Amino acid sequence: MGFCASLLLNALRVKLKENDLTYNELSLKVNVPISTLKRHFHSNSIGIDKLMEYATVLNTNIEELSQIARDIHNREEGTRTEVLDEVFFNHPYIYDFFYEIHVKGRPVDDVAKENGLTEQSVYIYLRSLEIMGLVELRSDGEPAFLTPPYYTFFEGSKLDKLFTEKLRLEVLSKESRPEVGMSRVCLTQEQIDQISEMVYEKIQHFHFQNKESKDSEMIRRNILLSVTEGNYIYLSNGLVNIDSGLLKELYETINDSSEK
Repeated sequence: MGFCASLLLNALRVKLKENDLTYNELSLKVNVPISTLKRHFHSNSIGIDKLMEYATVLNTNIEELSQIARDIHNREEGTRTEVLDEVFFNHPYIYDFFYEIHVKGRPVDDVAKENGLTEQSVYIYLRSLEIMGLVELRSDGEPAFLTPPYYTFFEGSKLDKLFTEKLRLEVLSKESRPEVGMSRVCLTQEQIDQISEMVYEKIQHFHFQNKESKDSEMIRRNILLSVTEGNYIYLSNGLVNIDSGLLKELYETINDSSEK
């Protein structure tokens, strides 16, 4: 069952604690040797029938286990995203490198040549992203991406605020004006929130409707209650050559967060 199994097993262990049972006590209840039971509780190859057998004894079902698994996953992902946001905020050039090679889909060699990056620096950029769990380096040194071609900021993080500020400056730097402008309009905060939500949903609808179009690159736009050309938003002042000391820092940061 792979990834789902690991989360469901986490949920099963939660239920074991909630029932105030030890592995030994559960093994007696289900008449399974304790060594076998422990292996089942930590093996992603466990069958659904055996999983359900343990769930029944622990007074739960697959629906509850799935919900517990989702809660665990969301907490872990939230923590992971916060940590990655912190890394990207402290080293925005790593984010911009990731943006270039994955979001924009540009060849690593082209990005390196354009920015004057040394071979060592390119490796450090790629290895940094691997430590962060965003890519996996193949035997030929090329990255295999482990995430979709976008990165979602943790809401309210310093990185989120940095991106918002960069976006604001980008939009306001244009001479274009909103096509709709109104003053002294009487609106409650609740109404403003409703309008914002409707506009956001409508924009998202149009975006997903158009993004597979052959003209998608030409019609990209940035929006801040104004519509301007859809230039990419960079968080750093440019890609720079970096030394291997960064890898030790990132490794310690990621490991420390996973142990908390």
